Amino acid sequence: MTQTASEIYIVEKGDTLSQIAKTSGVPLHRLIKLNNLKNPSLLRVGQPIYLSERVAFSVKALFLDALRYPIENLAYQLVIDGKAHHGNTGKNGLSDEKVSASAKSTVEVLIKDVVGNWQKVGATVSGYGEKLITLVSPYVSFKDRLESHPPSAPTTPTSQSKPPAPPSTKPALPSKPQGSPVPNNPVVKKKSKKGKGGESVIEIGIDLPAELLKYMQAYEDKPITADDWKELAEKLECEINVLKAIAKVESGGRSAFWVINDTAEHKVHAPKIMFERHYFHNLTCANGPLPNTKKKRRHGKGVAGCKSPHDDHPDICWRTGYRKAKQLNSSDAAMHDGHVDRADIRDNRQDYLRLINAYRLNSEAALKSASWGKFQVMGANYSACGEGTVFTFVKKMCRNELGQTGLLAGFIKKNPELWKAVKEKNWHLIAYNYNGPNYKSDTDYDVKMKEAYEYYCKNAV
Repeated sequence: MTQTASEIYIVEKGDTLSQIAKTSGVPLHRLIKLNNLKNPSLLRVGQPIYLSERVAFSVKALFLDALRYPIENLAYQLVIDGKAHHGNTGKNGLSDEKVSASAKSTVEVLIKDVVGNWQKVGATVSGYGEKLITLVSPYVSFKDRLESHPPSAPTTPTSQSKPPAPPSTKPALPSKPQGSPVPNNPVVKKKSKKGKGGESVIEIGIDLPAELLKYMQAYEDKPITADDWKELAEKLECEINVLKAIAKVESGGRSAFWVINDTAEHKVHAPKIMFERHYFHNLTCANGPLPNTKKKRRHGKGVAGCKSPHDDHPDICWRTGYRKAKQLNSSDAAMHDGHVDRADIRDNRQDYLRLINAYRLNSEAALKSASWGKFQVMGANYSACGEGTVFTFVKKMCRNELGQTGLLAGFIKKNPELWKAVKEKNWHLIAYNYNGPNYKSDTDYDVKMKEAYEYYCKNAV
């Protein structure tokens, strides 16, 4: 046992519960109760051991509007073990932390509506680990930017200490989104219509950041031609169908762009993205941006110093990535935001809202935390693609499909093992170097790529 004292101990090889009790000063019987250990002799490496009631049974609630933005000064109640705890949320949208009596304690969340009545909006059990209950309103609370709250919706009270705003002409509001609401985020709507390149049309009830909007307004309709594919393959000394297979798996092989806000005034073409919250956490973490290695753990539950100032926004910043609900288990208490369904994550429907919200907090880290375009290259790899900054990388990604091929070529050539695998059609090593060591448990990336390659070879596309 070499770890410093804290309220959570992570089991290492050779540890016993008796040793942990002796070192931490927490009685053995209390450790067994705090961690619900059926067999105290059976510990697994990496298992968190809670050393206090606070970390074992603490509960907080996070209140977000439809854009996943914290709702400030909202009156709430946490009813735990039959006792009501009153409070108002802070700027981060969080309630005060409370400690339940046990993991089986019932927790109810209530908020006060506009006429002063308490409404129950959620209920759960405490469980083990520091529990954060995330509640997302179907309404938005941005001032002078979006539609105001309807009378039936909880609103953000205005502080009495603030003077009334002087009369002024407000900026035009974005049009109300049309189409079918996206799961878990009614502010994003996806239309059934398609652009001429097969791109999906999305409307979001929020303005894009000015710099991103400028990049997207420079869009050129330059899809990759047969000659472009041939030139790219010659540059990388590989088969065309290998590169097409990568595009097929990463973006469906269709247009690399979405249409956002399909009106004459607001329409822009935006490259397909996938936002990764664990990247954003790592890039803004106090322990620095480097990932974990076999010799050193910088990020994760129980790691000293692993804290980002933006962890209060778990939908866009957390030390673990989005995962399928079926992948969660009793020791995975960190996955507290409730939005882990792969169907919600893999279709890119909410990724631009996540990117926009992260961009407000840290623009550079936000752009690095998304994968971009037809080949889904991470922004963090901008240097390997031959770009001096992530901003010039994103600018090229936004311009056209043809420019994305140049970025892909730079990325592959910068990694000798990946380049060799592309030449030799080694699907395992392509997947390993492109998507990381966990690609197999995630999406069977190598199998899908091989199938896509065989499809293109068979159909001579």
